[in-house]
Amino acid sequence: MTTLSGQQSTRLALGKARVFLLAGNPNSGKTTLFNALTGLRQKVANYPGVTVEKKTGRVRLPDGSDATIIDLPGTYSLISRSPDERVASDVIRGARGTSGNVGAAVGDFDAIVAVVDASNLGRNLYLVSQLVEEGRPLVVALTMTDIAERRGLNISAERLAEVLGVPVIGIVGHKKVGVEELVGVLGHARIARGLELDVPAAMRLEMVELAEAIQAAVPGLAGGRALAVAERFLVGEPSDGEIKEAVVERIKPLAAAAVARLASVGIDPVQADVEAHYRWVERVTAGALVPGCAVLELPPAGASGSGVGPTMLPPVAVRPKRTLTQRIDRWLVHRVWGFVFFAAVMGLLFVSIFSFAGPLMDGIKTAFDWIGGTLAGWIGPGVLADLVRDGVIGGVGGVLVFVPQIALLFLFLSILEDSGYLARAAFLMDRVLGRVGLNGKSFIPLLSSFACAIPGIMATRTIESRKERLATILVAPFMSCSARLPVYTLLITTFFTQWSAWGRAGIMLSLYALGVVAAGLTAWGLSRWMLRGGSTTFILELPPYKVPQAGTVLRHVWSNTKQFIVRAGTTILAISVLLWALAYFPMPTAAEREARATVARAAWEVEASRHPVDDRGMIEEMRPADWVDARVEAVLESEHRRHSFAGMFGRGIEPVIRPLGYDWKIGVGLVGAFAAREVFVSTMSITYAAGNAENTVPLAQAMRAARFADGRPVWTTATAVSLLVWFVLAMQCMSTVAVVRRETGGWVWPVAMTLYMNGVAYVAALVCYQGLRHFGW
Repeated sequence: MTTLSGQQSTRLALGKARVFLLAGNPNSGKTTLFNALTGLRQKVANYPGVTVEKKTGRVRLPDGSDATIIDLPGTYSLISRSPDERVASDVIRGARGTSGNVGAAVGDFDAIVAVVDASNLGRNLYLVSQLVEEGRPLVVALTMTDIAERRGLNISAERLAEVLGVPVIGIVGHKKVGVEELVGVLGHARIARGLELDVPAAMRLEMVELAEAIQAAVPGLAGGRALAVAERFLVGEPSDGEIKEAVVERIKPLAAAAVARLASVGIDPVQADVEAHYRWVERVTAGALVPGCAVLELPPAGASGSGVGPTMLPPVAVRPKRTLTQRIDRWLVHRVWGFVFFAAVMGLLFVSIFSFAGPLMDGIKTAFDWIGGTLAGWIGPGVLADLVRDGVIGGVGGVLVFVPQIALLFLFLSILEDSGYLARAAFLMDRVLGRVGLNGKSFIPLLSSFACAIPGIMATRTIESRKERLATILVAPFMSCSARLPVYTLLITTFFTQWSAWGRAGIMLSLYALGVVAAGLTAWGLSRWMLRGGSTTFILELPPYKVPQAGTVLRHVWSNTKQFIVRAGTTILAISVLLWALAYFPMPTAAEREARATVARAAWEVEASRHPVDDRGMIEEMRPADWVDARVEAVLESEHRRHSFAGMFGRGIEPVIRPLGYDWKIGVGLVGAFAAREVFVSTMSITYAAGNAENTVPLAQAMRAARFADGRPVWTTATAVSLLVWFVLAMQCMSTVAVVRRETGGWVWPVAMTLYMNGVAYVAALVCYQGLRHFGW
């Protein structure tokens, strides 16, 4: 058994902090293990120069020192096709250092922890075979051993360790079984026994000759490493941190000539390489299984799927035992019942948003109402009290009141993901997405965009096809993100009060469906007329169902909800204070206020003589004099807002938005929403509910009572529907635009996307308002 590598010994001698990579297939339990190892000592950033997420954490070793754990993107193979796989491959091979920089020190990590799903041993060992070829110190974490046992597989960690020559620890990550043992052996990682691939003799000869040329160009490169690099040249994956680009360019013609010679004798190097690796996997698997357990069926020699190359890993099945997952999937991935179940899950999600979150929202409303009133009372009348009550408490409170709904949305999505159901939903949606030029891999980014388009767009890096990835990026903002939820809720609860909870949930669901339809039509148009290129085969591994882990779910809900709260306390607070100032200043002079009051009082005294009680329902059962005073005060406040800086700007753009049914106040809200969609609610709070801490009920009353100069109501059902359609379709989040620019590498696509989405939103909102108004709504 080989001892510590020279690189590892050098790092220890220099006293550098130890670094361990976590590598494994998607759905192998790698993230669960990462969370178990690092707990809350985690940090998420991006690798420099790329948009791939970099997750790092700290773990305390038995000797009391801290080590860094880097959770690499999940990959089935080191022969990379997507940006995620490329980063994982580059870090492991040394082309990209663990700091994320290209060209950093080769192998600047101590060891690789290969995460292997015991219930899918054959598939997972394919990646291990490539890690063995790299000659790096290894430790194997054998996860999901409990699931393997339930499937009739008894895999011995000791036997597997003996076969590979490296430490192997059985893990049940969500129960933290084996986690301490794994930490204890991190410092004892070893280089695995050499990998002898059973390739055709002609290919072996070409590999040896190519390795000699590589050694001549790179003095000091070990023979085993040179042979592994030669193999990668033959399969079209020559990148390596130990070989400079100039050397790569010199070797490429030699490799191309070798591939041509092999083709002349009927040998495909890629196919032969895959088959050789699987023969090695078969031998290792046979040595790891305890005699007498169920048979693990491996792919037959020569099987490589649908001709998509070595990343197409044939399924590994277990017989004769039929698993619970397979029995459930008979229904949940059924071409009819699967969609019925999916629709029921989505319906339950939206009903819960209105039903379950209601009491918590009422409590938050009451709390902010009390806080605003109390602080204003302490400060006393004046500008400062108005700023605290209306700008700070009213603005931020108008958004934070929707935190329960946001948390519920993230809770549902996290449960669906952790249970394994999201992969089934992606499988179901593959056929639908394929009709519009996408595939099942677009489903997870699009579904993530319902929470926030930014992580959804970043999740497209798992899509190999540039055409499908770009199309997914450009349509992801059509998904109704959580920032739209406060706007939807305000408008639906204000103008559809006569509808039941199920009816309001139906309206909410229709808004999400409208975004999906708009995204589908846009993707279809892009793939048909603008984005050329063939479609890729959708390859998906369905993970076994499991009970969602409370810790994982709550951590996900908290981290995402915290981002929403932090944004409310920073960006939205700043915007709310700015909008308050714009809507508050300039203050009218005493003469202007008196003149306006005289005109208003004369008009409302006439109205009071005709209608002693306000039949519009805003102020009821008041003495005529009090009724007139209240109306005059409301007019003075409205005129103050109208002649403020915000009012001047809003009236300037009012001719453009008036055909949609909007007045200047709504226009100010739409402009503010370009910074953050949630700001629309706080803007309505500031412009309509001045003098009150934000509370959805009085804000709703003020919105329903708003009138144009000719006495017509500003807000009607047609106006509300038009505005809902606008928020579904419009591109208003500048943070999303910035991420699209970074992902696409320029401003062409984000600018085109913004113009297109806002143009579509304007036309659709115009048609809705004028059409509903025509029919008397």
